[in-house]
Amino acid sequence: MLALLLVLLVALAIFWTSISKTAKNRLVETLEINILPEGQALFLNNNNLTDSIQAVIGNPTGRSASDINIQKLEARLNKIPAVKKAEVYIALDGVFKVKVEERTPIVLVSNTQGQEFYLDTQGVMIPNTSAKFCDVLVANGNIRNVMAAGKIIAGETARNLLSVAKFIAADSLWNMQFQQLYVDNYNDVILIPRIGKHSIVVGNGLNLPEKFGNLRLFYDQGLKSTGWDRYKTVDISNLNQVIGTRYDQETIQKEEPKSNKNNSR
Repeated sequence: MLALLLVLLVALAIFWTSISKTAKNRLVETLEINILPEGQALFLNNNNLTDSIQAVIGNPTGRSASDINIQKLEARLNKIPAVKKAEVYIALDGVFKVKVEERTPIVLVSNTQGQEFYLDTQGVMIPNTSAKFCDVLVANGNIRNVMAAGKIIAGETARNLLSVAKFIAADSLWNMQFQQLYVDNYNDVILIPRIGKHSIVVGNGLNLPEKFGNLRLFYDQGLKSTGWDRYKTVDISNLNQVIGTRYDQETIQKEEPKSNKNNSR
């Protein structure tokens, strides 16, 4: 049994060495690029990925596999801001395969410097280079973060903005309801709905399920009977109450300052 096992191990080693040598010496026949999710790419396409590939390793077609630095190419592709994950390998049939997963944007940010960039669910900044329409929240107002492509947006205001945008994107009802996110001078997040003339004061990015649960009750029990256009603002920043300000009222002044709310930043 031991002798048989030894023979099998030697045979396997010889076979693996032969396969590895053949793999290193095989020629690249064609280049195949797959972008995921299929049919939903906003920033990447075969042309700009081909340009990126050739800028790193040149044209791989017709070259020996051993002459191509796959690791270097994979690392470079993973540094593209719109790329979530890149995988590169050469199949046994000589096909040079590049598989790239694109980041999914959830909000388009316009900062105080006039720059526009997308954020994905991880808060990675993606330059607005897409020629395609992307139906996501548009965020503007007091957003001072400077665009740094491929970096994660930082700061308390940015974290609040991102938390609200993620919550909206993950809920089909709220995703259909809201189209704009605004950061005011108190750094409170305010949402502008698609239907109605009112705005929703969210405050910060904490306790969002509870806040939007209160908003749902307000919509069901309040606006259903009074109509969408009666209120100027609906404040859900305080977990204990929802404050609706009508157009014929002066703005309600709260006793506590904004920075001292029960869910303050």
